[in-house]
Amino acid sequence: MKSDPTKIKEVAEYKHHSPLVSCAFDPTARFVLAGGRDRNILCLDVAAKSTTELSGHETWVGNIVRSGTDLILTADFAGVVFAWDCTGDKPRQRWKITAHASTIYALAASPDGKLFATGDRDGNIHVWQASDGKRMHKLRIEGHPVYGLAFHPDGQRLISADRQPKKPRLKVWEFATGKEQRSIDVPQLSAYRRVEDIEWGGIRGITISPDGNTLVACGSNEYSGPACALLFDIATGELKLKLASQLKGFYYSAQFHAQGFLLTAGGDIGKGELRAWDPTKDESLATTATIGPCTSLDVQPSGERCVVTQMIGQRSYPDSGSLTVYEWSE
Repeated sequence: MKSDPTKIKEVAEYKHHSPLVSCAFDPTARFVLAGGRDRNILCLDVAAKSTTELSGHETWVGNIVRSGTDLILTADFAGVVFAWDCTGDKPRQRWKITAHASTIYALAASPDGKLFATGDRDGNIHVWQASDGKRMHKLRIEGHPVYGLAFHPDGQRLISADRQPKKPRLKVWEFATGKEQRSIDVPQLSAYRRVEDIEWGGIRGITISPDGNTLVACGSNEYSGPACALLFDIATGELKLKLASQLKGFYYSAQFHAQGFLLTAGGDIGKGELRAWDPTKDESLATTATIGPCTSLDVQPSGERCVVTQMIGQRSYPDSGSLTVYEWSE
């Protein structure tokens, strides 16, 4: 079915007792897992329109991705990764590994589902075998947390985003050899405040176009915003386009739809948006306003629906969350 980005509608919303920051459909789109500032994972059965909770993590769950034909991976702030088998009547734990000694900030699955990568607070990047959680490769960024990871569609390269102050960086790696192909400074997404000596900004999420030519980095356009996404040519490192919202805050997540439009999710305290863009030019196609910042999004493999997580609350420290299902019509 063809999806019209201008005809998006909300079809369901599920409230949660804690803020949510990550979500993903399983490979068959029967389930959606969502996690955040909670040890338990919210599990939505899409067909039954019912939710349960999955236990096992002992701290907050910051990243969730689907992998291969039957897995969803979840990573927590204690450095632990769970693989959930989604072939039964509910997701069940297949394996669990302690992947890092510190907080995992980034998680990505390879296009063929055979590998996944994790990045931590201390600058370590590990590449793992998805079937059993065996470590295959190790990379390192000295001194800076890893805030984003994405596998290139060629299956040979891995892109990382780190939070170097004043100049957040993207790095293109040949992960099997550990060779760094390219480093791209992204000062536009820095929000360094000299008075406080604090970096408020950084790259909050990355994604790659299906053809492998364009790399998207999400964040805030300097300290005062607005939320924005920068599009880079992977081959040259050249900045091609800046997509800027009217909202102050951050874009936390972006994902290409199979039909070519780009979705961004972001916002600030008490307000947020899900937006569709034409990634070939600075043109917004459709915007859906939300009551809290949209912290992550995932598009159903068939492309008919997407899910979005939010952090809800008017204060600087939100006290609840929501998982919202959207659908496009022809």
